[in-house]
Amino acid sequence: MKPNRFGCVHFIGAILFSLSFFSLSINDRAAAGEAPDEILKRARKQFYVAIEEKKQIDPTIKLFKQIAQMKPKYAGRTQVYVGALTALKGKHAFFPHAKLKWTRRGLAIMDKGLKQSPSDIEALFIHGTTCYYLPFFFRRSDDAQRDFKEIIKRMPLEVDTYDPVLIAHVIAFLLENGSLTGDEQAYLQTLKTKLELQHPVVHQ
Repeated sequence: MKPNRFGCVHFIGAILFSLSFFSLSINDRAAAGEAPDEILKRARKQFYVAIEEKKQIDPTIKLFKQIAQMKPKYAGRTQVYVGALTALKGKHAFFPHAKLKWTRRGLAIMDKGLKQSPSDIEALFIHGTTCYYLPFFFRRSDDAQRDFKEIIKRMPLEVDTYDPVLIAHVIAFLLENGSLTGDEQAYLQTLKTKLELQHPVVHQ
């Protein structure tokens, strides 16, 4: 049986980013002139904290919206994160109808974000992994695998524009959970080896 989306956060979070505590608040750091890409790095970490800590959901949504305002190029990507976080409210809701309401609302936001940035590997990954771990009755399994296939398609064109650690962990997830052809598996294994040789940090 496929594990619950939110019950597997420790696996996804561990392979993507190590969590840390921050000495300054979100607004303090933004006011200090922190670059959007640096805020995005923190927002990714905070996203995984928010999966387990309800009180972090709204501040993290606010942070991703702030990034979109600062750098419109990331609007689609950040909206996918906002949608996933909105769906998280369903996890923490008490009543079944509230769980469904928040999850469906989050999925709608997430889908709109992906439509804005359909070739963004990070947006595809967050969208795909969220769909992958949803309960079967949401009927999102095909969407997840479609996202994973699109990531593989985009890799040769865009892989060098992303953080190699992020890409290495995306590859690890796809090899573990994607419905891949032999050629796709071979390509990802080759790319994984190349990244490990060029960027030893991906082993950490």
